[in-house]
Amino acid sequence: MSNRFDFSKIDEALPGAEKMQREERLANTLEDNYKAVHALCDMVEKLENRLLEALSEMDGAVSSLRQASKVTVSEETGRVLEREGDKICRKIAGRLEDESARLFDRLSAKDRVVISSMSFWCMIEVIVFLLAALSGTCAANVQFIHSALLWQIFGYATGFLAVCIALTVLVCHKLKR
Repeated sequence: MSNRFDFSKIDEALPGAEKMQREERLANTLEDNYKAVHALCDMVEKLENRLLEALSEMDGAVSSLRQASKVTVSEETGRVLEREGDKICRKIAGRLEDESARLFDRLSAKDRVVISSMSFWCMIEVIVFLLAALSGTCAANVQFIHSALLWQIFGYATGFLAVCIALTVLVCHKLKR
C-alpha cells in the first residue's frame, strides 16, 4: 500500500498553485502592458518630432508670407507716387475753393436785405394804408370840404386799415403752415 498516492497533499498544494498561476498571469499582463506603454512612448516621441518639424515648417511659411505681403517701392517710384498724390490733392483743393467761392457768391448778402416774411407783409400793409390815406385826402381836396366828408374819409381809411390787418394776419397764418 505504499504505492498509493496521497491526494490530501494535492488539495493543500492547489491554492498555492492557483496563486502562482494568477501571479504568473499578472506578471505576463504587466509585461505586455510594459511593452505596450514602451511602444506608445516611442510613438509619442515620433509624433513630437513630426510636430516640431511641422511647426518649424509652418514658422518658415508664416515668415515667407509675411515677407511676401510687404510691399517694397523704390525711391523713384515713391517720388512719382508722392508727386501724383500732390497733384490730385491740389486739383481737389482747387475745385473745393472754386465751389466754395461760387456758393459764397450765391449766398452772400451783398445786394440783399434779409427780413422775415411777417415784417415784409407789415411793410406792404403800411404802404397800402398810406396810399389809401393819400388818395382819400386827394379826393377830399377835389370836392368842397364838408365835415361829413371828412368823417367819411376817416371811416373808409379805418375800414381799409382793418381789411389790411386782417389780410396780413391771414397771409402770415398761411405762411406759417
